[in-house]
Amino acid sequence: MHSRRPNRATPCHPKALATLPRRSRSAISLAVAAAIAGVAAPATPSLAADADAETSAYEGLQTVVVTARKREENLQEVPLSVDVFTKKDMQNLGISGFDDYAEKVPSISFISEGPGTQFFVMRGVSDGSNPNYSNTSATGFFIDDMSLSWQGVQPDLHLYDIERIEVLNGPQGTTFGASSMAGAIRYITNKPDVNAYSAGVDFNGGQIQGGQQNWTYEGFFNAPIIDGALGLRISAFSDSHGGFINDELTTRTWVNGTVSNNSAWARNDYNRENVEGGRLALKGVLNDQWSATATYGFQRQATQGAWDEDPNLPPRTVERFGPESHLFEAKTGEFHVDGDVGIGDLVFASTYWSLPTRQENEYSEYIQNYNGGANEGVTCLNDPVYGTGPYTGCRVPIQYYEYHTNPERWSDELRLASKPGGKFHWLGGLYWEKTRDKNSGSTYYMPGLRTNSPAFEYYNAYSGTPPGSTSLPPTQWYSYRTRSDYLQVTEFADISYDLTSKLNVEAGESHFHSNFRYYSPFGQFAYAPTSPTLDVGSSKKWDSKVGANYKITDKIMVYADFAQGFRDGGSNSGFPQGCYNKGVPQSYVPDTLNNFEVGWKSTLLNNHLLWNGAAYYMDWKQLQTIIYDVDVCAPSAYYVNVGNARIYGLESNVDYKVNDNWSFQAAGSYTDPHISSSPYANFQGNIGERLPYVPYLSWSWNVRYEHPVAKDLRGYAQFDISHKGDMWNDFHVQGSNGFPRILQPSYSIMNLRFGLNPAGGHWLGEFYITNIADKNAIIYSNTGNFDLRETTNEPRVYGLRLNYRFGKETNS
Repeated sequence: MHSRRPNRATPCHPKALATLPRRSRSAISLAVAAAIAGVAAPATPSLAADADAETSAYEGLQTVVVTARKREENLQEVPLSVDVFTKKDMQNLGISGFDDYAEKVPSISFISEGPGTQFFVMRGVSDGSNPNYSNTSATGFFIDDMSLSWQGVQPDLHLYDIERIEVLNGPQGTTFGASSMAGAIRYITNKPDVNAYSAGVDFNGGQIQGGQQNWTYEGFFNAPIIDGALGLRISAFSDSHGGFINDELTTRTWVNGTVSNNSAWARNDYNRENVEGGRLALKGVLNDQWSATATYGFQRQATQGAWDEDPNLPPRTVERFGPESHLFEAKTGEFHVDGDVGIGDLVFASTYWSLPTRQENEYSEYIQNYNGGANEGVTCLNDPVYGTGPYTGCRVPIQYYEYHTNPERWSDELRLASKPGGKFHWLGGLYWEKTRDKNSGSTYYMPGLRTNSPAFEYYNAYSGTPPGSTSLPPTQWYSYRTRSDYLQVTEFADISYDLTSKLNVEAGESHFHSNFRYYSPFGQFAYAPTSPTLDVGSSKKWDSKVGANYKITDKIMVYADFAQGFRDGGSNSGFPQGCYNKGVPQSYVPDTLNNFEVGWKSTLLNNHLLWNGAAYYMDWKQLQTIIYDVDVCAPSAYYVNVGNARIYGLESNVDYKVNDNWSFQAAGSYTDPHISSSPYANFQGNIGERLPYVPYLSWSWNVRYEHPVAKDLRGYAQFDISHKGDMWNDFHVQGSNGFPRILQPSYSIMNLRFGLNPAGGHWLGEFYITNIADKNAIIYSNTGNFDLRETTNEPRVYGLRLNYRFGKETNS
């Protein structure tokens, strides 16, 4: 049994590159370009001394502008490792959700139990959190200026009417605050255009091989209400994903001798997902220097069934004996003002979100498998473990649980940045955030529970309660409720100075302070007494950053950087004394990540070839992890600073536009994360071991060919592939819940697209095949329910995508 507690306890590829003015090229860069061209377009002539003449006739790569440092900059002039999916990238690759781009970013690895439960890791910073129980997120997650990081699992948002996705690799603590320890992911939404009308409709339909169908309907509308002064933008979507997992009808003989079947839940293709939502934004331009934007977004995501398989059954098949459903809602609002105050550009952003969740999950394998099924005696009038004879008078020991949260957050940020130009650049700001969850908790149900059973009365005696007495309503085996209140304030500043026209130095600092209060009116097994708990505390932390970058030429920059990130600490309050006696600490402290990084950014071949990369070493101090061990603390998972870790890594991206027809992109990473020391005897076996959910090698690439097929009509073909290497499924070397640690195998996913697009870009027609090899990948080997459940991906899909654009906007 475990409770989930808040932390108080063009073809495309991520474009890590953009254009700059022309500069000289080295022989090495020409050789690299030639090699890539040979892979992407074998028919292209080899590059030689006349490469400039060959490439100058073709249009080069477009400039990518980002706000990774909270001001608009050319990506190639930002001394950070940043991957970007532009509007064009998302369209070309069919990106509409987290999994679509996470597969293609080598620095990201992830696990999942299905839609809405994705847990991702950046640069190997994995503390063992998973969808069953998670610590505070180690990676920041933002929509525009809104921070949505909460308990390690971010909302699974449908991506439509998005301008770009920015993936900031490495600690961002001095810019984006706590929980951006390993990096940050930012969704930048399309804003209203106050000067022009535009609209669009999109349709996507697909047939899952061996399963059901997918259907997506999307649309947006933009119009000036007052020309040049007030604009409205509305978008909406409905996304339905069909099932492909079979819940097979079966009959089970339980340990206590009862027999039952799962006919109430068994059916084919029983996993379904439906997502509906939209966004409304209103922008007012007060004058040439001031504007304000108000945005409201809503999404409702409902699922039935599970996205895993039982390795002992045929592929994509399970046998479940209880309900499985999820409901996630996201309500977001932001008010954003920016303007010129003379000495700099001022931004004020006030945000609010609410992310209620409701889940039901089958948990019968716990009662069947833990301790040899001995706890099934609580459904019997007699049993051989706690009673005096064989199992008699038994009921079916089915168990399932509900889990719910109701978090909401308010935040305000005020920042002032220097104007573009000059040698001295600065940014300073204040950030205030309040997060509250009035009612989170979980209840585990056993319809067959007998409070007059010898087993239940044994637990009564153990807990000091009268025989047969229960502190919970009938059929409830365990339950808890928690209210959490969390307040943080951060001051941050960043300065940089051009020592010469080529050399720039930078320094940043942030100061963080938090106060937290956690109250639990109850949290107990049915046989135990009610014991309310209250925990109040605070924390504070300083983060620093220093760096330098040097422009070897106006098209090649190298940089060196030191940056810190951290997560807040907390306490493990309210547990039974037996948990503390077995080693659960009363509290845990903030952990800190120190990142040492060198990198380069280059634009070559007349803006046709971009090559960026970085190498880093990260020192992780006081690593926080969350542990659920039923033999140490049965009621709940707990937090502990398990020791220190170190991470080495290398990542690189290439973007090559060979000519007007051929283009190619590739990215890869090597990540080596290991535990380096631990003060705990039971973690000595972890020293030198790779952290979980992190492959050593990940890579992706894609190639696209476009060519006119008629007057004002172009056709295209695109192939992309992404690869995630093998990775461990558990933080603990010895495994968990009776299962050994499992090395999940590597997998590669390939997709193919053919389409037509007119010269004006007002419509698009595309036929696609995703997962063309029909790879049955293992996304997560999950033992959290005391059985082995292997989350898998969607099978091969044959699909058709159509869209039409009206007015100013066109397909990218």
